[in-house]
Order: sequence, then structure tokens, then C-alpha cells
Amino acid sequence: MSQVLSRQDANDTPIARPWLLLVAYLVVTGALYCFVTHVPLGPVTAIPASALDRAIPVLPGTVPLYLSYLCAMPALVWLGRGRAWLLPAFFAGALAAGLCLAAHLLHPTAVAWPPAGRGWIAWLQRIDPPLAASPSGHVALPIAIAIVLLALRQRPAVLFVAWSALLMATVLTTGQHRAADAAWGGVTGIVASMVTLALLRARVDLRTIAAALFEWACIIVAIRVAVALGAWYLHALAVVVVATRQHALFILYHDAAHYHVTRRRGLNDFLINVAIGVPGLVPVEFYRPLHLAHHRHLGTAQDPERQFLYHDQPWRFRPLDAWPLARQCLGDLFVLNMVRNMAAFRRAGGQNTRLGRPFQAAVAVWMTIVALLVWTGSAHTLVRVAALWFVPLLTLSVLLQKIRSMAEHSGGPDATPGWADWTYSWRTGWIGRVFVWPYHINLHLQHHRNPAVPWHALPGTVERDEHQLGGPELAGLLWSGVPPKS
Repeated sequence: MSQVLSRQDANDTPIARPWLLLVAYLVVTGALYCFVTHVPLGPVTAIPASALDRAIPVLPGTVPLYLSYLCAMPALVWLGRGRAWLLPAFFAGALAAGLCLAAHLLHPTAVAWPPAGRGWIAWLQRIDPPLAASPSGHVALPIAIAIVLLALRQRPAVLFVAWSALLMATVLTTGQHRAADAAWGGVTGIVASMVTLALLRARVDLRTIAAALFEWACIIVAIRVAVALGAWYLHALAVVVVATRQHALFILYHDAAHYHVTRRRGLNDFLINVAIGVPGLVPVEFYRPLHLAHHRHLGTAQDPERQFLYHDQPWRFRPLDAWPLARQCLGDLFVLNMVRNMAAFRRAGGQNTRLGRPFQAAVAVWMTIVALLVWTGSAHTLVRVAALWFVPLLTLSVLLQKIRSMAEHSGGPDATPGWADWTYSWRTGWIGRVFVWPYHINLHLQHHRNPAVPWHALPGTVERDEHQLGGPELAGLLWSGVPPKS
């Protein structure tokens, strides 16, 4: 099974549950669009009408055509269900929409509407506020889809080319956007499609890139809202969101240690170092040798996890009493255990890792991002943004990663009653996936059996009727005070 999957380009596999993906996309983008059109997080830039805008008549009859945008992604899923091309087309459309929403979140814009007393235009203005003007998502999304489908030589490309032209016209004839908004929407769509096609050519796993972009979207929204609105509870919520999403990014980083982002090793390391290696302060080049040694020497004295990860800490792969468990968790929460890990690694002769061009290029990307933040933000804002990234990274995120690590491996066959393997496999619900086991890391036994299988294919490696631990059993695995199951 693992050899077959490792040879196959992950992008050739059709989306397993396209309608569920569509619902998730519509809920997330709909909620964010509603937010940015009602709560501007900063001064609003008005988009002035150009001579071209003033020359374009307002046509109430084009409102239904303007609203046909809402059908673009459902139509794409309907036409592409079961086909491999749906993945890159959906990715491009979602990327275009995401870029537009990010622009609206970080730089609010609006148009001044022509007066409308009643009729279609007045109704549209009531349900679709003037904010979130530039770039136009109505233009960006269908253009991104159309270009990808054209490049892949798929018949639905004709439909989306025509749909792009129709929406580009109706955003102007309804007065909802200016010509400049439509132009920037076109640029955004072209960029999204070019990025998608470049990733396809490099055989980059689009599912992993989409997952990383989603995690960063959650982080950016949480930090932006907390910094803009300033309430203490929003900062507390942001810490939780950022920590859990950092943890999720490190699961994707674990996949990249096995070169599952792409088999082009330099590109693989560059992409994951941009995603989390550099901002997470742990380049993948440092982690990979330790992790591969963990696979080779699982459970032995040469296993780096057993050598370093729990050095001078209470955890011994057995449930702990209340006070030792509290010491373990507090040590992870307040950086003490991290210091112990690194000290043990140094004493064991751990060498500095040679960091090559992929790491240097990722550092250059982040230096550019930081320079833009310094240029556009105040010192006070920069301090808050940095705190909302690094405080979770060094505290709650570390604790979540340690709990997940403790839930990955046993003390040996039958050390845990009823479990005859070194590695656990768990059944989990959505709460477990958010906090402890994102991206199928709950299937850690299956990962060790099939390290060549990427995260999104792991569920297919679970054997029929294979025994798994239930998520609620995690408490008993960690704490001796939980009564054993009868």
C-alpha cells in the first residue's frame, strides 16, 4: 500500500468528499465576508469613481447575474466531482477568494454608491454593504478557475471564461465595484492561478499547501481582530487559536520531514520552512535527522524521543499521579522542559545542523514580511503581534505538542493494558482534532507502518476492524487517577 501511494502524485487523487469541502468553504468564506463587510478593522479607503465608472450605466436587471457568483464554486464541484482536475481548480478559486478576503481584512476599502430609492439596486445595497470593494472577489475567483481549467485543457473552462466576463461586467453595472476593483480582482485571480499551476508543475501536494494556508488564515484573523479591537478576551482567544494552529502546522511540518510536500527536496524544505520552520524557530533540516532516527530506533535506547524529549521529566510512558503530571505539564507550559531537551541534546554531542539555500530563502521571505510589518505598523502594534505569535509558540503550543507526543507511543508491547504495540492509534472527534490530533496524526501507528503515505491518505491504511483507542481514554493514559475501563 505505502509503495503504491508513495509513487503516485497526490494531486492525481480526486477529492474524496467534494460536497463536504464545498460546505466548509462556503461557511468559512461566508462568515469572514460577513465580518469584513460589517466590521472594518482600520481606516476605510474610499475607491473614487473614474471617468470610465461614470460612463457605465447602472442596470438593475443585471443584479441576478451579479449574484450568480454564489453558484460558481457549487457549479465547479458539480462538474468536477470524481475528477482529478477539481482539486487544482478548487484550490485556485479558494486561493483567489482568500487573497481578496485577506486584503479586505488588512486594508478595508469601500465604494460610494449612486442613490437608489427602490428596486433591485436598493435591495442589493441593503444585503451587500459597500465595504470589501478592492480587489473584487467576484472577478478574482472565476478568473483563477478559468485559467487553471484552460491550462489543464478541460471543457468547463469555456463556461468559466464566459462567467468571468459576465461577472466582470456586472460588478460595474450594479455599482458594487469600480473598474479599479475589477482590475485588481483580475490581477488577484491571475496570481492565484499562476501559483496553482506552478505548484502543480512542481508536483507539490496541494492538499498540504491548502491546509497550511488555512491554518495561517486562522492565525492572521485571530491576531488582526485582537490587535484591532483590543479587548482582553480577544487576546486570550487569539492565544488559544494561534497555539492550536501552530500545533497543526507542526503536524504538516512532520509530513514534510518525510518529503511529502514535494519530492523536490529543496522546494519541500523551503515551503515548510516558510510555513512554520522559520517562524516556529525549528528549521526542518534540524528536525528531520532526529525524526528519521526515531523511526529507525523506535522504543530503543537510540530513539531520540526517549533520549531527549522527556529528559529529566516525570513522563515514563506510564500514567502519572496528579503532582508529577502537573509538574510535567507546567514544565512544558513554561519552557523549562524545552531547556532540558536542548541541554540533553547538547550534552549528547548534538551538532549544529548545516542550513542551506532552502532555509536561507525562507529566512529572506520572513525578513521581507517583517520589513513590511515594520513599514506599515506602529511599534506598539508590532510588539502585540510578536507577543501573540511567540507567547503561544513557546507555551501553550509546546504543551499541546507534548500531550500529543505522549499519546503517540507506549512504553512497549502490552505496557498499556490491551495494547500490544509501541505506537498508538486513536479514534477521535472534532475537539480532539482541533487540540491534539490534527491532520490524522491520531493514526500514528499507521504512520509508522507506512511512513511513505502522506497525512491525507492515512485513513485508507487502517485495517478493517483494527483496534483503536477512543479519544476519552487519553485522560487515563496520562493520569493514574482515572479508573480503568471495566
